[in-house]
Parts: sequence; structure tokens; C-alpha cells
Amino acid sequence: MIPAHFNQHFASTIQLWSGSDSEERLKENCNIENNYKKLKDLGWLDGKALTYQYNSQGFRDEEFDQQPAGIALGCSHTQGVGIHAGHAWPQQLQNLSGQKIWNLGVGGAALDTCYRLLEYWIEHLNVEFVVCAVPGISRYELFANNNWSTILPSEHTWPNMPWLSEYHKNYLSYDQNSEVNRRKNLQAMQYICDKHGVLFYHDMMEDFGDAALARDLLHSGPGAHEKLANKFLQVIRSQ
Repeated sequence: MIPAHFNQHFASTIQLWSGSDSEERLKENCNIENNYKKLKDLGWLDGKALTYQYNSQGFRDEEFDQQPAGIALGCSHTQGVGIHAGHAWPQQLQNLSGQKIWNLGVGGAALDTCYRLLEYWIEHLNVEFVVCAVPGISRYELFANNNWSTILPSEHTWPNMPWLSEYHKNYLSYDQNSEVNRRKNLQAMQYICDKHGVLFYHDMMEDFGDAALARDLLHSGPGAHEKLANKFLQVIRSQ
């Protein structure tokens, strides 16, 4: 079964907004003098359209085919929330390497999500290597109400899962839970890639950021994506 993810309901559509890059947030920022100046200086108010075009599987990319390719995994930073698709690091890595890179980034994803997507898509695409920009360590997934949900550290209430608040509080009270979950996922992803004879690279995103922000003024701009793409390129070429 094709693994569920947050952007599946956008399959085969073009959206004007995504996640924290919302029309409401843009209006709010425009009403704050300093933020308005940032948006103007960064060129986000010049009228150039920013869109999110999703393929039939709900990923911000072209339709999948069987050409030899790398696959990029991660969260909103990989999807490219708040920036043009061509500025997201998977597309920049594709341009630098001359190798097709499928963007399987999903806003709000946990490393659990990346593991599930890798487990399925490595069997259904012609994968030559896998690159992963590791999402925040405190995110995790739970299967409840017949669906996978990403549980973010900032969340506190879930109307459909009232039992989760106490579990979530206890889970995040001990860093060991998040640390072990991250190690298990990365080791499992490495195992899957090894089994298929595919190289696996990941980056913890510890230095991902720059002054040129995305349109939501929360995510990083193209400069940070270019830096990450170059880091992955160096590792790939060294192999």
C-alpha cells in the first residue's frame, strides 16, 4: 500500500499556499512594519507567483518515472515551503549534480515519515542514492484513527485523541525517547539502502539557516538550500 503523508490530498493540483506559508501569515506580516520591510527587501511582494505543484502522489515534483535518480527525504525544508521549487535543495542538488533527484519532502514530516516513504519508494523508483535532511528530533509519528499523524513538540491538544496529551508530555520529558527514535530510524534507513545496494547520506540540519528568509519568514531562503545541496554534492562525489 502506498504510504500516507500529509500532502496526499494535494495530489495533481497546484496550490498557492502550503503549511506555514499561508495567506493569513503573509497578511499578518504585512501589518508589522519590520516584517513588511523584510518581505519587500527579500522580493516577496514583487508580485511574482509562488506556487506548489504536486504530482499524482502528492509530492512537489514532476510525475514519477523510471529514470535513474536519487531521492530526497525530509520535512518542509526539503519540500521547499515558502520558496520557489527550483530553490529547494533537492532541485539545487539536481542542477549541481546533473542527476535527477525526486523530491519526497513533506511539510510537517518526522523522521518516522521519511522511513515509511523510503521503505516503499525504494521499491518503486529506480533509485541510485538516497539523501535525507533529517527533521527535528522531537517529532514522531503515531498511527491512530486509521491514519498516520505527525506529533510535533509544540502541540498540546488533540481533539480526536484526548489520551495523547499525557503520553506526549511523558514522551518529551525524557530526551532518550527522541534520541533512540532517531537512531532507530537512521539505522533502519541505512539497512534498507544497504539491502538495495544504494548509498545513503543524511544531514542533521544543524547549520541550516541564513538571513534571506522564505516568504513565511520562518523557513530559510535559497542560500541555505544551496549550502545544503553543496554539502550533499561533496559527499556524493567523494563516493
